[in-house]
Amino acid sequence: MISPLHVSPTPTPNRHQREYTPNNPTICPQTLPLAPSHSSIEQAILTKTSSAAYHSSIILKLTGLIQIPSESYDDLGPIGSDPRWDVFYRVEKYIKAAYPRVFDTVTLEHANTHGLVLTWEGSVSPNIAKPLLMLAHQDVVPVLPETVAEWTHPPYEGVFDGEMIWGRGATDDKGYMISLLESLDLLIASGFTPKRTVIVAFGCDEEISGENCGRPISDLLQKRYGDDGVYLIIDEGSVGIQREFDQSFAMVSVAEKGYLDIGINVSSTGGHASNPPDHNAIGILAEIISEIENHPFEGRVTTANPMFGFLECAAVHAPQASFPATVRSQLSRVAKGNGNDANAERALAHELDHLRYYFRTSQSVGKISGGLKINAIPELASAMVNLRLAVETSISAVQAHYEGLIGPIAKKHNMTFEGFNYISSSSSSSSSSPSFSADPRKITLSAIDALEPAPVSPTSADPFRVLSGTIKRTLRPLEEEDSAADDNNSELIVTPYLMPANTDTKFFWALSRNIYRFTPLNLVHNLNRAHTVDEFIRASEFVREPVFFATLVLNADDAV
Repeated sequence: MISPLHVSPTPTPNRHQREYTPNNPTICPQTLPLAPSHSSIEQAILTKTSSAAYHSSIILKLTGLIQIPSESYDDLGPIGSDPRWDVFYRVEKYIKAAYPRVFDTVTLEHANTHGLVLTWEGSVSPNIAKPLLMLAHQDVVPVLPETVAEWTHPPYEGVFDGEMIWGRGATDDKGYMISLLESLDLLIASGFTPKRTVIVAFGCDEEISGENCGRPISDLLQKRYGDDGVYLIIDEGSVGIQREFDQSFAMVSVAEKGYLDIGINVSSTGGHASNPPDHNAIGILAEIISEIENHPFEGRVTTANPMFGFLECAAVHAPQASFPATVRSQLSRVAKGNGNDANAERALAHELDHLRYYFRTSQSVGKISGGLKINAIPELASAMVNLRLAVETSISAVQAHYEGLIGPIAKKHNMTFEGFNYISSSSSSSSSSPSFSADPRKITLSAIDALEPAPVSPTSADPFRVLSGTIKRTLRPLEEEDSAADDNNSELIVTPYLMPANTDTKFFWALSRNIYRFTPLNLVHNLNRAHTVDEFIRASEFVREPVFFATLVLNADDAV
């Protein structure tokens, strides 16, 4: 069957030939809305999901899931030994009761007890038609007891006030989780049977790095399907549908920034505070932190960054008067430089300073400690720095930057410097007891939870066109804020984007080249206030989410 999906797009010229003029069809070409071949199934789903009774039902399912406080904590022990994991048994029991038809149809597997993998086997072998994988996570960030009184409604009551659904996890990520289950239920009830295998997987610890469920789920699927064995992976996104430059965009994150925590330890000799050195461990640590903050990472917009693709889309699809001429000019310079005009890349980043951390490595000193008693010279001071790595950099480059800043401080204070790759001469000792250092005056750096920037998923491949066509079919642009704006901004433009944080997709890089992070909602107020007081989801948007996911399944099936 030939559909708009398979029509060859207008050829894209080399970047140095591009002209960023409004409505240029060669830049950021848009896929046509993709109608599933199962038109009767699509119509049945649309009819059912438009009813008030359906809206009440799915809202009730989400509010019930919110009422289960499935918090994940940084200090959780192993599953099976720490009773705080047991709340996820309640989550599994709840969704089984809410979706009996789904669990009667799919095969449920457990990855490390609480990672849930639901497989709806297709009629075509996965070797011929690679599976579709849709991800969400069951866990939420904890609610600080001191903030409960600040919530409009208690965080775990799951209140629906007629417009908003309130509670921890409403957006991140229980709304997404319910929508995935609901989409399967709608498809099964309508009589659909897939050719392409559909997998839905729910992690239990995405908020604390995913090692306990995200990685085991990936390991299970990797063993079964192998490298590049999955057609398309979709997970939560960070921006969803937004209005920028007087134009509505569906922002699909095709990559994620890298991640790195750096530990800095400064040790020195102690003593009585009445006879202090000129610079004790705390003072030297303060000097290091000042040096770090005074030397932020450079911001550059390069063609390797998915945000460059977003700017290209905005340059040609947003109203001409709404897209700054200076940005358009610098964008052209960067494109023509093709990675060789660093000045243009810096200038474009400067023009877009409000988006700075999409274009540069961020660094934030998040923890600091030192000293035990006011009248004792501190023997140890330490700090932790959280970094989110720009797509163009690497862990080794960031480590070299820090060693270049901190090494001279150690030399200045006549201290030993142990960088990231330092290997102690005593490391081969058979003794398990820590040895006393003959030279206690030293600065030590360590890397923790290191993750390279994610590979950039293609926007020219068939899976992205399926996703784009589904977005065009099921979602609509935001209401125009300026009635005098050009008519061309009434279209929802699908654009590549960058995820500044990390999702469970970090474990799935080998499983598919086609990994996309997208939430089919207008996310406002810091992702609908996810991770903070008064998290919410707008009910009128939430009830449409399952239509998007069900249509994605249908369209992916048509591509077999």
